[in-house]
Amino acid sequence: MNDRELIREIQRGKKEYLNTIAEKYYDDIYRFCCYQTGSRQDAGDLTQETFLHFIRSVEHYRYRNLKGYLLTIARNVCMDYFRSAKRRQEKEELWQQELPEGKEHVVKARTCQEEILVTMQQLTEHLPGMQREAMILYYGYGFKYREIARMTETGIGTVKSRIRQGTEKLKKSLKKEDLQ
Repeated sequence: MNDRELIREIQRGKKEYLNTIAEKYYDDIYRFCCYQTGSRQDAGDLTQETFLHFIRSVEHYRYRNLKGYLLTIARNVCMDYFRSAKRRQEKEELWQQELPEGKEHVVKARTCQEEILVTMQQLTEHLPGMQREAMILYYGYGFKYREIARMTETGIGTVKSRIRQGTEKLKKSLKKEDLQ
């Protein structure tokens, strides 16, 4: 059963199909939240919150791309997370503990996509959040500019600019490392 059929069945009252959707997209949403927060524990909580938001809004779901819709919810949940000053401070302390100088934080990836996403996270960890988010969605998940614009509630030009600027910063950063 494809996503559209699952949604129709859920909207007709067959709520058991919510589990099928959660199982299908849980890992993608979890990884996205993990990259945004830098904390596996918080990412798990935010992933659960993302699916709770989806469950509450499934009756009104009209988008064609379910994964994109779920990532949009996850993005909003993550933004709410960062709005809390207390959480922001906890995140900074956690990063200081988890990122030793030798960079032993590299996680072994199970699949090619996970390797790409882990690499994207490592390469973009020093970029501003908006550029990092756009680059992970574009290069890591393969979304098109239009889809990213809809998810981030910005214009296509803004998305292109963020990706271009992020790419340029990465190039400069890699050149500096090569010279050292």
